[in-house]
Amino acid sequence: MQDSRPRRDGPIPGPPRRGRFVGRAVPALALLAAGALAGACGGKDDSPPAPPPAAGPATRVVSLAPSHTELLFALGAGPSVVGVTRFCDRPPEARTRTVLGDARSVNLETLAALRPDLVVLNAEGVESALGPMRGRVRVLAVPTDTLAQLLDAVGLLGRAVGREERARDLRASMEKALAAARARNAGRPTTRVLLVVQQEPFFVAGGGSYVHSLLEALGCGNAAADFPDPWPTLSAEAILGRAPDVVLDAALGSTGRGGTDAEVRRWWEERFPHLPAVKAGRVRALRDEAVLRPGPDLEGALRALEEAVGPAAPAPTAPPAGEGR
Repeated sequence: MQDSRPRRDGPIPGPPRRGRFVGRAVPALALLAAGALAGACGGKDDSPPAPPPAAGPATRVVSLAPSHTELLFALGAGPSVVGVTRFCDRPPEARTRTVLGDARSVNLETLAALRPDLVVLNAEGVESALGPMRGRVRVLAVPTDTLAQLLDAVGLLGRAVGREERARDLRASMEKALAAARARNAGRPTTRVLLVVQQEPFFVAGGGSYVHSLLEALGCGNAAADFPDPWPTLSAEAILGRAPDVVLDAALGSTGRGGTDAEVRRWWEERFPHLPAVKAGRVRALRDEAVLRPGPDLEGALRALEEAVGPAAPAPTAPPAGEGR
């Protein structure tokens, strides 16, 4: 089955980290750089790694994360973006940039030819994805796995490309959208939502995901909130035990994003006829990628998720006095 979990930089080991410059880069590129240095010095270079060079705003940026690419364009730094991954499809202009593969499989010859002065990527798997780099290129690792990290990433990237004022404006607009969503849903009775991104095995949005933060902003409960990982797996029995009020199916294929709402409901009815969301007819396809991919259009993501969840189910009414005695 095709893996439809949101791709940024691969698995997410360990606790989230703030954005930081790291004196590292893609292993093979680092070897090329080390070889060049050794040749220039007439022998093997055993000196300690140099610190990342202090420099002004980057003007030739390679982005190895779709979220970062979208943020850079939103900050007005699109002209400085010279390379992207095959997953970087937003905004449409990003597709005109040189594609280097993805964060785990970079075309190193192309990367070297682009002569970047900054490589940005999500901090997921930084240690395994990057190798030693001796001051040849700055690498900025910026996590965007949660809403708080996304908001911080706006400022971190803004400073890196000299767009601090634009970053402040963008963050303010995103925070305004967040506050508006909270206000619209302030009186919503708790609705337990299960967002599925892959079926059999079932990968769902956990408590460490960006989606979890969006659900909280809408006054909803995440049926998998107790999992600290962004995309944990659940068994069919665990899904039944969590009894979600709403199921949002974002899986690729014949159901989820690839199917009609009727096909999605039928798939779940056949497998989970006793699930509260199925019995209430509250199983829906989720097709808007903005809900799954952290980016600058926070208002659009919140609106799309709000529409997919739908209005809160009415609270059960108490029986008339004396009834049932």
